[in-house]
Amino acid sequence: MDKLLNAQSTKQIQNNRLRIKTSIDVVRWLAFQGCAFRGHDETLDSKNRGNFLEMIKILASYIEKVATVVLENAPKSAKYTSHRIQKEILQVMASKVRDKIREDIGDSKFCIIVDDARDESKREQMAIVLRFVDKYGFIQKRFFDLVYVKDISALTLKNKISDVLSHHGLDIQNIRGQGYDGASNMHGKWKGLQALFLNDCPYAYYVHGFARQLQLALVAASREVIYVHEFFTNLNFIINMVGALFSAAKILIQKPRDDDWEKLLESVAFFSKKFEIDIPNLSARYIEGRGRNEQNHITVEHHYHFDIFNTAIDFQLQELNCRFGERAVKLLTLSSALDPKDGYKSFKIDDICSLTKVYYPLDFSEQKKINLGLWLKYFELDVQNDLKLQNLSSVAELCQGLAETGKSKTYYLIDRLIRLVLTLPMSTATIERAFSGMKIVKTRLRNKIDDEFLANSLVVYIEREIGESFNLDSILDDFVSLKGRKLDF
Repeated sequence: MDKLLNAQSTKQIQNNRLRIKTSIDVVRWLAFQGCAFRGHDETLDSKNRGNFLEMIKILASYIEKVATVVLENAPKSAKYTSHRIQKEILQVMASKVRDKIREDIGDSKFCIIVDDARDESKREQMAIVLRFVDKYGFIQKRFFDLVYVKDISALTLKNKISDVLSHHGLDIQNIRGQGYDGASNMHGKWKGLQALFLNDCPYAYYVHGFARQLQLALVAASREVIYVHEFFTNLNFIINMVGALFSAAKILIQKPRDDDWEKLLESVAFFSKKFEIDIPNLSARYIEGRGRNEQNHITVEHHYHFDIFNTAIDFQLQELNCRFGERAVKLLTLSSALDPKDGYKSFKIDDICSLTKVYYPLDFSEQKKINLGLWLKYFELDVQNDLKLQNLSSVAELCQGLAETGKSKTYYLIDRLIRLVLTLPMSTATIERAFSGMKIVKTRLRNKIDDEFLANSLVVYIEREIGESFNLDSILDDFVSLKGRKLDF
């Protein structure tokens, strides 16, 4: 009797594990693809019960062992296909991804990159990305969480970010960089957030990606010069119209590449006249003056030179000075002394020591600052004799090279400084991926997804590479331990 009961118990455990593993596999596949889980009608009579149940049916049709334990062949109290079970499995997977990111960061310094956007249901969501250097010397930019914020005041955002970091054991004192969108309409809010974090951590420097900042500066400046603004507004209108109606659009767009600026203006004016498109302030001031006497031509040239060109340059300089702070520019200038490009041509020991003293004083004791200066002299000679540390093109490659050769331990102070520099935010690409993913996961037909489910879905979807590294048994074990389950697994 005991043997019979044990056999039945073993069989039940096997069936339970197979049943929940099937559900885990389906949840994982749907999450990786950013697909919907539920169906509009999941009853037995429905022609389409939703992706989750339909995928289980497909697996059951191919695998006989699965077919015998899932759906209608499962006990009513242990089907493990309910919406609650699906969300719990997804929660387990997202938690494992975040735990892996937290493990990779360890006690290292890191950077926070933050932006916000409204989802399909018009709820304000804040995405948090962590940038850090792993133990192999590679820069990692990991999407960490998506948080609903009731308002977008700097204090609210700061508290939300701090709560997320604290929940996962990340000390804000280890923040060494801040990166925000920097768009004109958000600039004040982010500026306030920078200040709040700098109050708690004075070395959490704000350095936005220069390409993005330059774009924003130029766009903002162009809007302030009415002639420039009108030109690009009208040109955009023409190109859009032509693109929708005529194949000639391809020729028009190609003009700036093949001809000079004057030819482009003539082409736009000719096209506008041909199709009776009224474009004020585009060709009149320039084209009409070209066939007149020299005196009039000088007047036209004066107009474009002083009224447009010089004015545009003045506004651009104002925007650049506003967005590229002196302290941030100085930080990046000193950091360039670590650049190994062109045979360490930029390597300057004095600048590197200044970088340590001015920007990271608490990361190096006074004695280590002295030692760093001595080590840099040996390091400069050493790298010239190591083939693996030659022909490098960036500080990031130098960091990887030091880790690969084991010299990150020999020159650990230099390695520490390089890692600090690499935490500075240089792009917001991962943030953009997060909001692109949000549009895939939370669509018009799925606009009732709750915030936790949305955040977990995005973590698994965006960090799929990490999610794929977990085997079924580890996910199952965490699922069983969730909420202190005591089941036969």
